[in-house]
Amino acid sequence: MKKFLIFILTMFGLMLGMLAMMYNEYIRAYEAAHHRSSFPEPKENLLVPVSTRAYAKAKSWSEKSPLSKQQIKIYLTKYGMYSEYISQSAVNKLNIDWKEQAVLRAKSYQKFHYSKEKLVGQLVNVDLFTPEEADYAIEKVHFDWKEEAVKEAESSANGGKISKERLLEILVENRKFTQEEAEYAIEHAKIDWSD
Repeated sequence: MKKFLIFILTMFGLMLGMLAMMYNEYIRAYEAAHHRSSFPEPKENLLVPVSTRAYAKAKSWSEKSPLSKQQIKIYLTKYGMYSEYISQSAVNKLNIDWKEQAVLRAKSYQKFHYSKEKLVGQLVNVDLFTPEEADYAIEKVHFDWKEEAVKEAESSANGGKISKERLLEILVENRKFTQEEAEYAIEHAKIDWSD
């Protein structure tokens, strides 16, 4: 009877061990199927919790480029295929000053000679910074908007093959410079108007 009881307990222990191994494999397969990034991860990464992988990915993206909190979250859900909850948690763990990220992003756009209004629109509507973060960035970049208008006028003038009136219209209506900035640009841009 004693040997039979030991046999039964041993079999029960082995069955529990096998069930635990099967459950572990199921969890790993589930995580791999539902949280896979666009690049396959090495098998050893499956042992790292999903939240840790999402945080590492968020941190990596934030170090490569000044992104908004919302943009990183979207990248995690869309490209990293993490759940909304995991993505939000990963972004919340980042120790980032989002206002400073907006400043860095705004500075990266200086080569495009945006007007103040266009730059705010870019930061809020495309880069998904909050209006508060965008306003902070605009305040901190200290761009000379009149000089930005001059540079934009020079690049839009197409070698002087445009009238002053049409260029003024483009600067105000399309590029969203103020009337004063646009007029300053027309007056100070290095454009040969003789053609």
